[in-house]
Amino acid sequence: MARNLSVLEVLLIIFFLTILALDIFLMLLVLGNPSGHSFVPECPEIPESERIDCVPGHVVTENVCRWVYKCCWKPVTHTGAPKCFFPRNWGYKVDKRQNDTTGFTAKLKRLPSPSQFGYDVPDALFAADYQTSNRFHFKITDMDSKRYEVTLENIDLLDRTPKTSNLNYHVEVINEPFSFKIIRTSNKRILLDTSIGPLQFAHQYLQLSFRLPSTSVYGLGEHVHQQYHHDLTWKTWPIFTRDAAPTKGMINLYGAHTFFLCLEDTSGSSFGVFLLNSNAMEVILQPAPAITYRMIGGILDFYVFLGNTPEQVVQEYLELIGRPFLPPYWSLGFQLSRRNYGGINGLRKVVDRNRGAGIPYDVQYSDIDYMEGGKDFTIDKEAFPRLEDFAKDLHGQGMKYIIIMHPGILNDSNYQPYKTGSKKRVWIYQDNEFAIGQGYPGLTVFPDFSNPVCIEWWREQISEFHKTLEFDGVWIVSCYSR
Repeated sequence: MARNLSVLEVLLIIFFLTILALDIFLMLLVLGNPSGHSFVPECPEIPESERIDCVPGHVVTENVCRWVYKCCWKPVTHTGAPKCFFPRNWGYKVDKRQNDTTGFTAKLKRLPSPSQFGYDVPDALFAADYQTSNRFHFKITDMDSKRYEVTLENIDLLDRTPKTSNLNYHVEVINEPFSFKIIRTSNKRILLDTSIGPLQFAHQYLQLSFRLPSTSVYGLGEHVHQQYHHDLTWKTWPIFTRDAAPTKGMINLYGAHTFFLCLEDTSGSSFGVFLLNSNAMEVILQPAPAITYRMIGGILDFYVFLGNTPEQVVQEYLELIGRPFLPPYWSLGFQLSRRNYGGINGLRKVVDRNRGAGIPYDVQYSDIDYMEGGKDFTIDKEAFPRLEDFAKDLHGQGMKYIIIMHPGILNDSNYQPYKTGSKKRVWIYQDNEFAIGQGYPGLTVFPDFSNPVCIEWWREQISEFHKTLEFDGVWIVSCYSR
């Protein structure tokens, strides 16, 4: 039988309920108004195709969208379109602009708006650089904190900066909310327009959207694309390299290619966009037409290339990143590779069987099973005795031999490559120490190939190992174990 509550118990229950209500109120206040300013979202009639998702990856109710995230809400007809989307008064504003002969800079200050993931950058710098008559470069960086930036070895800007009057493009900046347009000079066509969505720049979340002039978009990867021409009906493509077999679906594969080309019209006029960022990211294509980049670190570092044809755009792109090397003729031949042939005897049987059947056969590979304990620059003498003789036999038959290498070096002071690399300090650092991860041989350190000393060390290791095993090429793969 239930008993009556005492006055003290009733007061305690009321007290706890009051505290709970106050906590919820403060949480909503912090989420919706972190900077202490009253924010009222401006939600004009935005077409469904032009909405930029305010809560990517989440399903929220109308109340949560409006009162927690302070975004706009409207039901949709297409399941891929966002119901909860950004208002027009989000992002940054231009605080100060300075022009020079090669471009301009603009100091950006964050508008008083809610924070999606916290740690928003309050002051950013937009730097525009007119590099050539057909190439425009811009970066958005944190003014108060240095962040990692990918370097490009091939850029040579000497005597290349054109006069402003010779540019095939010009840039228009809107001060508040900050946005800009890149416009083709000859026909006044707007190639890229960032006003479709707000700039977001936080510690581990960056976002920038571009409205495009046409739906003819090609590129981005690496994925299994069913067609070259992109489908812009709300498609999200992740870009984060991983060791994955080519299969259907929108999954990551081996490479990261953050370049796309847009064919403007039937005349062939085209432009390309390249994002120089090595962090995990995703790219969203929508029917506006528009493209949105989201990434978890680094800076926004973009190059825009103009051309009269798609071929010219690709040439401009390759002039920046470097042109492909000319491969040796034999590397275009028939090649055979797999893991675990069952030791040297199994490997020899495969070669003899294929040659005996008269199958075209130019190159044989060896995967990590030839190594001692998964360590680079070693040979498992028990499973692959006299592997160097096998390589010579292949050469005697006019064939080539490729071995695998994974740039993850065993963290062992008795392991010679680790000793020499540590002495030259060629490893990637984390918190002023060698970064250590899990690789094929166990706990590994990772060569920093942005360091010229590391490149020379790697070359020395390859050359020294070649004295033992006369391979013809190296297959370099990811160093992480599954």
